[in-house]
Amino acid sequence: MKAVSQKQQSLKFELLIPLRSEEQPTACMSFNYHRDHFGLTWDIKDVMGEPAIPAAWHFGMDRLAVAMFHTHGVDLAKWPASVRELLGL
Repeated sequence: MKAVSQKQQSLKFELLIPLRSEEQPTACMSFNYHRDHFGLTWDIKDVMGEPAIPAAWHFGMDRLAVAMFHTHGVDLAKWPASVRELLGL
């Protein structure tokens, strides 16, 4: 429910990849703006002594791996050389 509320308030943004379809994309990364929730909850202050306002960036390694396999296939030898080199394969 928290994610829905964050989206409604424009506090959560997702990178959606159309793995299954354009109509049902997969969220591979998200950015969450938490306002002063954690600053107030844990008494975290900024340099001015005000409640800190943190944000978080998240990504799912499993989802990124699925996206890579979906895009390039399961035979790593057939992946583009630049991708294999970047990943150290």
